[in-house]
Order: sequence, then C-alpha cells, then structure tokens
Amino acid sequence: MEILEFFEPLDTEKLQTKNGYEEASWYYALEAYTGDESVLDGKRIALIGIEEPGEQISTSYEIRKYLYGLKRAEYAEEVVDLGNFRFNYKHKSYESLGYVLSELISNNIIPVILNGRQQLTYAQYLAFTYLKQYVNLVTFDPRLDFDLRENDELNEKNYLQKILMEEPSYLFGYTNIGYQSHFTDTNILDFLERLHFDLHRLGDVRANMIDLEPVLRSAHFAGWDLSAIRQSDAPGTFLASPNGFYGEEACLLCRYAGTGSNLRSIGFYNIDLKSDKSGQTAHLCAQMIWYFVDGFLNRYPESPLENKEDFQKYITTLKNNGYQIIFYKSTRTDRWWMEVPINERDFAGGTHIMPCSYNDYLAATREELPERWLHAMKKLS
Repeated sequence: MEILEFFEPLDTEKLQTKNGYEEASWYYALEAYTGDESVLDGKRIALIGIEEPGEQISTSYEIRKYLYGLKRAEYAEEVVDLGNFRFNYKHKSYESLGYVLSELISNNIIPVILNGRQQLTYAQYLAFTYLKQYVNLVTFDPRLDFDLRENDELNEKNYLQKILMEEPSYLFGYTNIGYQSHFTDTNILDFLERLHFDLHRLGDVRANMIDLEPVLRSAHFAGWDLSAIRQSDAPGTFLASPNGFYGEEACLLCRYAGTGSNLRSIGFYNIDLKSDKSGQTAHLCAQMIWYFVDGFLNRYPESPLENKEDFQKYITTLKNNGYQIIFYKSTRTDRWWMEVPINERDFAGGTHIMPCSYNDYLAATREELPERWLHAMKKLS
C-alpha cells in the first residue's frame, strides 16, 4: 500500500529496555513495519507514532516500551505497528496524515495515534472529509479548545473551530467529556451548547461513568488530551492539573470507545516527556491503548433495526406532556437504544434510533424526559 511511504519503519533498537520483555508480551508477537509492504494484510488496528521536529527522545517509542511489555500476545495478529509518521506543524502535514488515515479507514483498519499535539484531531477529521462520511467526534479535554480570536495558524486552542468552519461540513455531532468549569469560558460554553453539542462536566460524568458508554457507542472518532487525567496519575502532560479523571477511569472510557462499533479512529495527545520523569504518563497511555484494543476485539455489532429478534421493546408514555418514547434492550449485551422523532423532510422514516442507557429508560418510567432524548430531539428537529 502506497501510504507506507509516509512512515519511518520501526527501529527495534529504540524499544530495548533494561529488563527486556517477557515471552508472552506484545514485543514478541506484534507485527511491525520494517519495510515489508504486506504488513497490513489481515490487520484491523494500526499503531501510528508521531515524530515531531527536534524531538530528542521519541515520545511514541516511550509509549511503545510500556505497551510492548503488556500481555495478551494473541492480539498481535490483529494489530500492526506502522512506525512513525514525521509531522511538521508549520507545513501542511495535516492533509498528508488525513490521507493516510482515510486509506486505513477505507480498508477497515482503525488507526491509533501515539502522541502529538491535540490539533492532530483535525487530521483525523480530514480523513472522513476525504471519504465524504458524516461523523460524530468525541474529545476528552479539561478545556474547550475553541478560540474565538482569528488565527490562521492551526493550534491546540483553535482546532475545534477549524473543524466547525470547514466547508462542506461532515461533522454531525460533537461531544466533549470531562471539561472543568474553572478552565472554561462561559461564552464559549454557551455558544457550543447553542449549536446542540454535548458538553459533559468532569464532576457530572465521574458520578455516573456508565452513562458515557452510549456516547462512545455513537462516536466515529475520538481524541484524548492526556491532561484530562489528574496530575497525580499523569504528571507528564503540557497542561497538568490537580483535578481530572483517575487512571482507571481513563482506561474504562477507552474500553467503552473500543467496544463502540462506530469508532474508526482514536488519538492520544499532549504527553510531555520532560515532565514525565518516571515514565508514569507514557505507561498509563500504553494501558489506555491496551484497554481500547481489548474493547475493540470484544466488539459485538448490533442494531435494533437489523437484529430485531435479539431485542426487547419497551414503550413508555409521559402523561404530563403526551410524549411516547420507545426503548430497545439487547438480550445479548444488555445495551439500550431509544427512538427520537426527527424532521421527516430530512430523514426518511420520521424517527432516529440512538444509543442510550438504562438510566434514560428509568427516567422515562418516572415520567421525566431523558436529557439525552431531549437534546437529540432539539438537534434533529
């Protein structure tokens, strides 16, 4: 495949550690690109390191050292390490990376990006514009990266604005998970909410993590700012903060992302090795990737529209306002979906079936409009 020309093949010497690797680790089983063009045959996940200009020690190789030491070598036949993509932020590398990602996605291979700055999320988005596919984006970020000031140079503060202003737009929905109020401009918060984007505050989501599973089941691509994790768990980030997700919560969210049958691309960004003296952040990132891959290889694609015999149907009626909400529960996975009315002029059939949670169903049985349902109806009307 011609996209391999964009990569610097993996240098196994840079992966060597003081204590070596155990026989059952990824190191002895994972296939890596070292010049063989058939390396992508039969693969479903591709690891892509980002090589930044002037980088003395490769962050992606530091992540790999921990990732390659983890167990479950049976995953190796599904995963390939393509080596490093040389990225220059001052030149138009976004288009090249977007092209590479689009080629992988079109061949049913999920790219997993190892580090780089968070504006690489824009390259993830470009991949879908090249494929002309409408998509939902999820970011994990303590800040809303939307800079209202005009700036021609793409950076980590305005990449979301760049995505939203792209014409034609292929972004159907956007969700940010884990924003912190003390980092958030209320004007930007209000602006994004008026666009019917889903913004989840850290305190709210940590109180009920299971409700994020339907959000990630709807996502087509995702980007992690590792500073969304608290400094005690991930000290090596560019914007470390005392508050954020715990490491095990980050791994759980990555597994949710992996099990979501729509997700086609994910990136892990903003690790700063200079602040990561003990390698803790690189190690946590490796474990997050492990849980993503574990979730992916345990995917069970299903839909109430396609596998009707595997679903139980529940009809709720809210007497106070006359709404009737129909829910579906999978008898195989216990996951939930619900119907949302939409504009028939734009969508055939008059209803949209979207992932939801058991808590949404419980709210409807209490004659309360589920917030997820209400938000979706506003967006689709």
